[in-house]
Amino acid sequence: MRGIDVDPQMVQEGSELPSTPMNLISKLRVDAGCHTTAGKNESNDDCLGIRIPEEPELTTKGVVAVIADGVSAAEAGKQAAEICVKGFLNDYYSAPEAWTTQSAAMKVAESLNRWLFSLSQGYSSDGRGYVTTFSAVVFKATTAYLFHVGDSRIYRLRAGRLDLLTRDHSVQFGKGKVGLARAMGMDTKVEIDFKKVGIEKGDRFLLSTDGIHGFMEDREIARLLGAEEENLDRLSEEISKRALEIGSNDNCSVAIVEVESTGVASNAELYHQFHRKPFPPELYPGMKLDGYEVLSELQATSRSQTYLVKDLKSNETLVMKTPSVNFEDDNAYIERFIMEAWVGHKVKSDRVATSVKPAYGQSFLYTLLEYVEGSTLEQWMVENRKPDVRKVVEIGKQILQGLRAMHRLEMLHQDVKPGNVILNEKRGAVLIDFGSTFVAGIQEIPTPFLRERALGTLSYSAPEYFLDRKASRKSDLFSVGVVLYEMLTGKFPYGDAYEKCTTLRDFAALKYVPAPQHNSLVPIWLDGALRKCVQINVQSRYDTFTEFEYDLEHPNPKFLSKEELPFIERNPALFWKIAAGVLAVTQAVTIFWLINR
Repeated sequence: MRGIDVDPQMVQEGSELPSTPMNLISKLRVDAGCHTTAGKNESNDDCLGIRIPEEPELTTKGVVAVIADGVSAAEAGKQAAEICVKGFLNDYYSAPEAWTTQSAAMKVAESLNRWLFSLSQGYSSDGRGYVTTFSAVVFKATTAYLFHVGDSRIYRLRAGRLDLLTRDHSVQFGKGKVGLARAMGMDTKVEIDFKKVGIEKGDRFLLSTDGIHGFMEDREIARLLGAEEENLDRLSEEISKRALEIGSNDNCSVAIVEVESTGVASNAELYHQFHRKPFPPELYPGMKLDGYEVLSELQATSRSQTYLVKDLKSNETLVMKTPSVNFEDDNAYIERFIMEAWVGHKVKSDRVATSVKPAYGQSFLYTLLEYVEGSTLEQWMVENRKPDVRKVVEIGKQILQGLRAMHRLEMLHQDVKPGNVILNEKRGAVLIDFGSTFVAGIQEIPTPFLRERALGTLSYSAPEYFLDRKASRKSDLFSVGVVLYEMLTGKFPYGDAYEKCTTLRDFAALKYVPAPQHNSLVPIWLDGALRKCVQINVQSRYDTFTEFEYDLEHPNPKFLSKEELPFIERNPALFWKIAAGVLAVTQAVTIFWLINR
């Protein structure tokens, strides 16, 4: 097939893939309604809002319902409630899709609180101008995420049973007087309650201000909420009217969300979606595909093929990555392959390679990436057996900058190694290959299949991956430490035995080899920084990238003397032997005591 165009009609007619980043089409469907009235008051200080987005936001961000009750004792409670509701609905959907629901909503709410507090300081002498309650629910896939502060409430009616899902942040003082112990805009920091609950078809969620639940008993709320009324706007209005009939003298606001279906598409449905784009055939130099000519093959593994291609119209050089036919029926593999392009599109940093949208349509499943000119760090290490320590530190800091950009989006690279770093003359170190990247916000979307738990290259992966423990930013930091150690010494911190470890006992038996033993030009204090960076125990590593960066350039007095290191770091093998011995003695004493009781 050399020198000819690839005709998509020869394989399968191409069509557009869904616009969600992972092709996980949400089956979440809800109905909603709301009503608010000033009641017997002249002013309505309540505010509420509901947003039901289209795809892809329905899958990645979910449905949001929010309610706020401006504090009447505050001079600008009405404005505070409006700022909270409008600001939350706008900013939550503007937050990165890669963030978890909890992270995105909390950051938005905390930002709104600081804004309200700053407005209060310039509005009233006692700093109580912009104060409001705040309650929000985010419905995503099979879960409802609740965020709450103040005395507004969130209820759930399921199979006739009404459950109050929030608690009032109120305090009594004087005779029959009640005030808020917590509210938005009351201080620079606010403690926001967070809760996750599962959702089922038929669930009805009700958000209300105290003009409703302050005058109506729960059994009455349950009776009204359970009525066979399909128009939820009308039902919300009926609940408000009933509260006023009972004697409510406050603003009355109600928002109702009914769950009609939950989850994501079935395995069969996803299979249909995934396979709307066929895998491309094997490519060779000279072949043309969707307006791109293959120049050469860069790499081929059991999981994918990577080619250097040229845009036939713009003459721009790009990188095309194609999936391996070995996984043509594997939904978990295809999901991860699609995610790689999505990650490259979301991260904006000179230290991270970006993905490129095909300019002329896409007939096959593949990923286009920018071509970062330069050699890999792996090649650079071959040519620089005894590198300048300052150059190693400089490259290390650039790698950390790329990881920071990913971590800000709650992504973990999970495969930091010399082969995945390109050294570009202008941009410096650039991270590539996101085939193992973990995306927190996507991970919380359920799938009907078991997701791949992608493990990077063994020699550079942190112990928590081997031990099936939760990875974190410190896991990527461990990999950076291994890379820098190898750059300076040509060896690995724990030798060849590291790759063979499978249990905690195996890792406990490892012994760190000081870098100066391999390269006498490595300063002791720099070795101390590397040692701390690659500690087996994740708690013993640096807490932040900033600390590690500082120690890479500034001799830390703690590392100038080995005796200054904690015992577990100076002799981890002996530490764990002693710990095991103490545990054995304790167990023996316990058994002896039980036998002789």
